[in-house]
Amino acid sequence: MQGSEPLTVELTPPKGVSRSRKLFHILAGFFLGQAAVQGISVIIGLFLVRSLSVYSYAQFGLALGFQATASILMDLGFAGTVIPLVGERGSDRALVGKYVRGAKSLRDRTFWLFSPVVAILFLVITHRQGWALFVQVCLLASVLVALYSSSSMAYFSVPLFLHRRMRDFYVPQAITGGCRLLLYFILNAVGALNSIAAAGCNALNLAVNGFLLRKKGLKFIDLPQDDDPAIRMEIILYVLPALPAILLGAFHGQVALFLIGVFGNTVSIAEVSALGRLGQIFNLLMTFNVVIVEPYVARLQKHRLLRTYLRLIAAACVGGAALTLVGFAAPGIFLFILGPKYEQLRSLIGWVVLTACVNYVAGLIWIMNRSRKWVFWRGTIAEISLLAVIQIGFLVIFGVRSTKAAIFFNFASCFCYVLAHSYVAMYGFYKQRQERELATVGDSL
Repeated sequence: MQGSEPLTVELTPPKGVSRSRKLFHILAGFFLGQAAVQGISVIIGLFLVRSLSVYSYAQFGLALGFQATASILMDLGFAGTVIPLVGERGSDRALVGKYVRGAKSLRDRTFWLFSPVVAILFLVITHRQGWALFVQVCLLASVLVALYSSSSMAYFSVPLFLHRRMRDFYVPQAITGGCRLLLYFILNAVGALNSIAAAGCNALNLAVNGFLLRKKGLKFIDLPQDDDPAIRMEIILYVLPALPAILLGAFHGQVALFLIGVFGNTVSIAEVSALGRLGQIFNLLMTFNVVIVEPYVARLQKHRLLRTYLRLIAAACVGGAALTLVGFAAPGIFLFILGPKYEQLRSLIGWVVLTACVNYVAGLIWIMNRSRKWVFWRGTIAEISLLAVIQIGFLVIFGVRSTKAAIFFNFASCFCYVLAHSYVAMYGFYKQRQERELATVGDSL
């Protein structure tokens, strides 16, 4: 067994420490750590957008887009199963270790299954752009290394979330992110910063983070040598109803980029990739949903659930509305991030921010649904049906051959996710009420 060190209890506060004080420490650890990691990431993004040529940024952006999509395809939602399935048993080292081992073994298998497909598709699209074979192969290698390394990051972070070890989760990433930024500065100073160097440093950063987080996570679980077939089957059955939507959602946010890669030109690829950088604004809150909201909602008592759902959604809508107003009224604030090379995108900034806000609300609802094990076939069918109608209809009527068309393609698609996840939430509350009524009848008998 690995990770045999004695576990310091983090799930219950020590004597004399109030519940509110414990919550303050958890939230402070999250926001300070995420602010550091996110701040470095934003600076890196800003530096690369401004330092790389439009041509080089197009290459780097396409590689990043492929990495993001392939990562979801290879994970298939397995990483998100551990916290809901463990539930209130997060302090059981052996149990959590079984779920981590089972979920990661499934992810490793999908990596070897999908890697050849990813490689072929990437080479086909980059070949169509007329990029040199050496550039194509180097970018592909960076994508595959990043995908393999992200597995350890995703699965060995789970024990840290369960035990609120924010420091262990964020400090390694902040240090490696700072080193990555410094390396970019050095490469740019000597004239060696290009798409290959940028993608290679990104892959190296993920590999080091994967190694460090695995080492940290193993301190809080007993990892078995082999995965349990029963655990593995439980994970598969949990994910199965959502699997079609996950496969489709893997392309969410990247469909427009891939369509531009096929039907558009290199400049459009760079513009769509650069506008995608604005989505980093929501990375802090997206991570907050996974690290803080999901474990909290998973343990929440049923009578408090509806009020918590509504409050969190309302807060997300109010914050998103304020940010959208800024996007339309003062797009120059966001254009500063992208630099003067993308000044022609001013009229699209507000729509990009609005789309990101709607996507954030949809993501929040999905995380809360997942935390309560509300994963239903009817929700998957609704999501796929809505997306098929909207996206195919958009392609037939308008096409996606320009940056503007790509932005409005994403805007039209984002409402499908909100509607589908909201429908699942309502159905989940309906089932919960039915279960409560049946329990009441059973008690009376």
